[in-house]
Amino acid sequence: MTDDSVSTLNESEDGNVTAEQSEGGYVKTATYNYISRKSLIHGAKNVEMKGKSIIHSGVHIRGDFQTVRIGRYCHLHEKTIIRPPSYQSSLDPNEDQIKFLPLIIGNHTRIGKECVIEAASIGSSVYIGDGCVISKRVIIKDCCFVEAGTVIASDMVIPPFSRVKGCPGKIVEEGFMPESVAVTFVEDCVEEYTEFLKHLEDGDL
Repeated sequence: MTDDSVSTLNESEDGNVTAEQSEGGYVKTATYNYISRKSLIHGAKNVEMKGKSIIHSGVHIRGDFQTVRIGRYCHLHEKTIIRPPSYQSSLDPNEDQIKFLPLIIGNHTRIGKECVIEAASIGSSVYIGDGCVISKRVIIKDCCFVEAGTVIASDMVIPPFSRVKGCPGKIVEEGFMPESVAVTFVEDCVEEYTEFLKHLEDGDL
């Protein structure tokens, strides 16, 4: 497959993710994604991964609500929840009032442990620390840094190169992140993927 190919996870009759092969506690897909056997993916057919991304233990992805798209070299760390955002589509009680939007994550993005993600879009080269809550329909542009424990309120739009912290989350200094993060975040995610493979080969995972 080419670098632009996309791996769509498939469920077997017993609900498990099908893949090319298994290594240790992880399943490897055709596009070299690694998915922990201790993660939980609902609606796997709606979860698309471009390649070389890692889903760690305890991650919970709700592809049964709407499509979830994950870019290349992304890292979803332990016990994080990825849930497409809901919105009220109608006030008519006779109609389906709650619908869901797709959730899109760009390339070279790291999401820390024990986060709850209900964003509409998270850009490329984004770092989200541990224990963050990214509320419904939030849009985070490229090259942003979200500090650990931050809670971003629903419908916020975070501009590129922003640093966000606090509860509720606020932009510390718009444009605070240097332009070099567009390169360093890429390098960090590739290095983290390489280190993961080394630990996997050594039987540490």
